[in-house]
Amino acid sequence: MKILTINVRGIPSGSSSELFSANVFQDYDAVVVDPEDLYDLFGRIDYYNRNKNILTPEFGRSLFVWNIKRQIQATGLLQRGGVVVCFMEPVVYCHYYDENEEQNVTNYDWLLSRKTINDELGGIIFGSGQTIDNMDSSHHFSEYLSTKPSWLAYVDIDVCKGWKILASAYGTHAVALTKRVGLGHIVLLPSYYDHQNGELLERCIVKLRGDKEITPQPSWAKAILVPGQEELISKITQINEKVSTLEKERETLIDADDKLERWKYLLYEKGKQHLEPVVRDALALLGCSVESEPDKGSDGAVTCDDGTALLEVVGSKSTIKIEKLDQLMRNIGNFFETKRSKVKGILVGNPFCDEPLDNRPPKDTQKQLFGTELIESAEQLSIAVLLTTDLYEVVSRILRGELSEKERQSLRERIFNGKGLLRLV
Repeated sequence: MKILTINVRGIPSGSSSELFSANVFQDYDAVVVDPEDLYDLFGRIDYYNRNKNILTPEFGRSLFVWNIKRQIQATGLLQRGGVVVCFMEPVVYCHYYDENEEQNVTNYDWLLSRKTINDELGGIIFGSGQTIDNMDSSHHFSEYLSTKPSWLAYVDIDVCKGWKILASAYGTHAVALTKRVGLGHIVLLPSYYDHQNGELLERCIVKLRGDKEITPQPSWAKAILVPGQEELISKITQINEKVSTLEKERETLIDADDKLERWKYLLYEKGKQHLEPVVRDALALLGCSVESEPDKGSDGAVTCDDGTALLEVVGSKSTIKIEKLDQLMRNIGNFFETKRSKVKGILVGNPFCDEPLDNRPPKDTQKQLFGTELIESAEQLSIAVLLTTDLYEVVSRILRGELSEKERQSLRERIFNGKGLLRLV
């Protein structure tokens, strides 16, 4: 018996993994999952805003794609007689934005579509209890359910359709259910699981599968074709070739989309890992030569016909204040001491990065994008201050083919010869 376990311990034949790295479900006889949250399912979560359960757009799309794959694999496993056991946890939602439209993923998307959950189960309802007062003693999982595990979620008995109820409470709460899919079974169990009952749970799975393994096909039998099978194999091969071509085309399109999606970092990101690289790429697209770490202190060195400048990139949830000039001035001083050459400073800021674009700075406040002292000091020190949102508009115009080389040159001259806050659009 080969059993894939995800966030479940104590099953003797279990092989622990998570949804990103586990083999396809069809490699196993059963899959046992406790979908307590997305981290337990996938092993990592890339948040844009952890407090609000907002994922980065790239990670959100990645989860969407993986969940579709796993749904297909679950169906494939069930069709060939496999078993999927899922502990019925409360529904957990995470959100992400795709082309400014809010999307969400849940801890059940790897197994069942939202439509299936709503149409067949009427939704999975949050509610805790320790009572199980009605149980199907004829089912192979009755031995496990007789341990009376507590529960944190249930299904309304009067609403669920097409599922067999294995255990319930109060005559209204279905806390364990099963459904036949192909030759296999989906089993939803109460959320509480004691790893000491792992052997018992495996024994129930074995009984449900018929307490026997399918005999592996001997090598001599593989060469034998049943009448009509040769034509089907030929058609399957042709379809597989088309699927392979489409998958490659799809991957190419997804890669191209990801590269374009990354430009939106200029609108909402902050920090060294995300905002700094895309700012450097935007200036390179404008026609500058960009070195990422010229002295391990600055955020980049930018060069064009008009000279060389050191870059400081700042993302902030509020006004960007004068303190952000300190590091840039130190880098300019260090550059002069090392190179014996003057260099310009460019500060690129993304103030109020969590706010919608039309609410920067927030309305009905006296707040500014950049502090007055910062702008005044930048003017005195000939430092150019740019907005990442302006860079995004410049990038958009370049991608649409609306910015000529002469116009790009004009923008480069403005940046290298200007001082204080420069609006590029």
